[in-house]
Amino acid sequence: MILLVMTLKLNLKLFQLGFSWYQIYVFVIVGLIGMCDAGETQAISIVFPILETEWNISGFEESLLGSLVYTGYFVGSLLSGPIADKIGRRKPLVVSSLLMFAVAFVGAFMPNFALYTIFRVILVACIGFIIPVAFSMLTENTPMKLRGIILVTIGIFYTAGELVVCALVYIFMPTLKSGNWRAVLVWASVPAGIVCVISSFLLRESPRFYLIQDKAFNAKKVVENIFEINGKKPQIYDITVYEQMAQELKKQEELEQGGVQEKSKSDIQQSYNQLLKLLKGQFKLITIIVWYQWFVNTFVFAGITFLLPLTLKRLNKEDDTNQNDLGVITLSVLGELPVIFLAIILVNIKGVGRKNSLAFAYLVTGILGVMIVVFQNGDYLFTLMIAGSKMFINLSFTISYQFVSEVYPTYMRASGLGFASSIGRIGSIIMPWIVVYFNDIGTFISYGIFGVLALVAFVGTLILPFDTQQRQLDEAVL
Repeated sequence: MILLVMTLKLNLKLFQLGFSWYQIYVFVIVGLIGMCDAGETQAISIVFPILETEWNISGFEESLLGSLVYTGYFVGSLLSGPIADKIGRRKPLVVSSLLMFAVAFVGAFMPNFALYTIFRVILVACIGFIIPVAFSMLTENTPMKLRGIILVTIGIFYTAGELVVCALVYIFMPTLKSGNWRAVLVWASVPAGIVCVISSFLLRESPRFYLIQDKAFNAKKVVENIFEINGKKPQIYDITVYEQMAQELKKQEELEQGGVQEKSKSDIQQSYNQLLKLLKGQFKLITIIVWYQWFVNTFVFAGITFLLPLTLKRLNKEDDTNQNDLGVITLSVLGELPVIFLAIILVNIKGVGRKNSLAFAYLVTGILGVMIVVFQNGDYLFTLMIAGSKMFINLSFTISYQFVSEVYPTYMRASGLGFASSIGRIGSIIMPWIVVYFNDIGTFISYGIFGVLALVAFVGTLILPFDTQQRQLDEAVL
């Protein structure tokens, strides 16, 4: 009880900062990173048909590129959490955003398939690395009463990233099989450059990270600096208040992890220790379910994005000038927009919250996936079901980021997001091989696989022991 009271005091003190200019800067930074993530996934899938023609790549090479790209996501996500929980949020975010921009820009001019693949893999490794760091930063700088809205609203940037790529394709590529695809990739790199500039000048380290690292003075200075950025008079607390909060966070870690945690001597040991923390006590069940959810999220979302251009090419193989294909892709992206408003409403309804919203999203995704196989219709019905599938798997993705950001405490929040994202990327790594194989057998079979996986995720979500709605960050889980 004492621990819970101190945790509540911690949240109240830190979040008297409110939501003003600094929090808006962080929100925009994370949103632009989301644009990079979604835009890159969309760009990779859209340029597949033209690369088949220009470089004469085979089905095997398509699968290889897709698998290697998502392996990059996996490696980046795997490294992200332990590093961010060890050295902080700001430095990894700034460095990875700079590298992300440089690799995206230069990679657009690669002359052959091998070099193109190498640069794409490095780029997505940077994206995989930066996403958990960014969401940890946003969660730790957002007041509890606004977390539901803010973390869900980030999804607008993801949809915007996909739409920007679609717009670039309309401008530079008259069809999916012809045009200046390099220009699409160059302009798609712009959000990464903006992230690098903004984060370098405006981003501060997370006060919660400083506290968990027992750096009370640093936390105090950052909090006071954020007050100044927000144009408010700083709330001056004695350094002993911050020291006490730091000690309480340490006690929480010891309580939840069953004793004093030894400092790791190597990055590998640090990663292993963080993994063990995620699989202790009540966190074990939560973590296993979360990992499966993220596996399904990435397998299905990336699968639809990856497969749709190939499906449309097969359905319209006799028409090389068909411009309706891009229209179908754009419509599937536009179908994601209502998700943001739906999520904002659902996650804040008492009795619905994050958990039941996730279950609902997986249920609808599963039903639509099965329906695509049953009806096997390549006309308007297929377009509507694809748009619906993309919409609801995006809903699950959006709420998953929020749920995982809230369910884990500060000392392993970035690791929780990082490992979940890594496990999820395993789904997207194996996805290209599976969907290309089944696409050769039957055009719609893969969509049925997506549906079955989503239905299993629906059942798993119902087993989660609690929701995070109205829970304070760092509230003890015993």
